[in-house]
Amino acid sequence: MALIPAILLTLMSGGVGGLLTASFQIENQAKLVTIGIEAYWDLTATRICDSIDWGVLRPGESKTVTVYIKNTGDDPIAGSFTVTNWEPLAAANYITLSWNFGSAPLLPTRMRKTNFTLTVSPSIQGITNFYFTIIVTGTQTFG
Repeated sequence: MALIPAILLTLMSGGVGGLLTASFQIENQAKLVTIGIEAYWDLTATRICDSIDWGVLRPGESKTVTVYIKNTGDDPIAGSFTVTNWEPLAAANYITLSWNFGSAPLLPTRMRKTNFTLTVSPSIQGITNFYFTIIVTGTQTFG
């Protein structure tokens, strides 16, 4: 999968002539892998979520994407996620991913609306596109 870097040029006029400034946008797509659970784009569980296209973000921006996490097992589970396979590796120093799954166990066959939020540091430099894998895991809870 090839991502094409995007450059945004803005011409600002003022006085005699113009001032040329440049800023950059960062394109991203993430693969989503689930273990012990399933992720869907919709509450009716008809559209499986196996990748997230975050679109274009600028330094300092955040974007939130909603997915629905389903417990497909027979026992309550706790949810967790990890991020791996950063390309380029340096992107991990400037980009963070969080979610609001919560700490309450997810009961069997139930779904939970979950927001993933991707945040790009305002100090990011030298990265115009990146890729990573999100691994979402359901772990059986006891009690």
